[in-house]
Amino acid sequence: MIKRLGSALFLLATLCLCGSALAQRGGSGANPGTRNTYCCNDDSGKQVCSDVLPPQCYGKAYREISPTGRTVKRIDAPLTAEQRTVKEAEAKKAKEEELRRKEEDRRNRALLATYATEKDIDYARDRALADIAKTIQASEEKLAELGKQQQKLDGEAEFYKKKTPPPALQAQIRDNQAEMKTQQAAIAAKQKEIETVKARYEAERQRYRELTASKTTAPSAADSRPR
Repeated sequence: MIKRLGSALFLLATLCLCGSALAQRGGSGANPGTRNTYCCNDDSGKQVCSDVLPPQCYGKAYREISPTGRTVKRIDAPLTAEQRTVKEAEAKKAKEEELRRKEEDRRNRALLATYATEKDIDYARDRALADIAKTIQASEEKLAELGKQQQKLDGEAEFYKKKTPPPALQAQIRDNQAEMKTQQAAIAAKQKEIETVKARYEAERQRYRELTASKTTAPSAADSRPR
């Protein structure tokens, strides 16, 4: 008897589960109001809506609306080739501007970390100019030596006015003259570098003043509180 009672209870539980599953399946298919709606404006400007994306909305901007009437998603229309070009150019420009801003911020932080006062800038400038002056002096001394060597070589070449000087002497003269030109070019470059260094440190001085002035004049948290 107990065995028959257990079988009956098992059969009853199975029937209940099947009935519940059928009820859920039937309910999900019989209630279209639970679906989202897709709406767009067709070519004539008329709004078209459906529970699936209408063909009139293909290639157009559309909205996805919940059963409660709330817009849950907006899809923009695909961009034209011209629009894509403009958008890509704008994105590239924005990226370059962001990189420029970050680089400027980095340089500003480095400037403030390098110099404590304007006198530090003057000291760094004078040291850089002194190094250039030493290089110019060394080149001028070398040029003077080459000039003396050239006079000596020219004196030796005087013995060969009526005939061609020996190849070794000709090579010495060529090499000496080439080295003289090299030293002259180095001196000219360093003299030009002096103006570049002065301009660079003057720009750093102006930027340092701007940065320190903005930090000095910025109101403190205590001063900015309402009284």
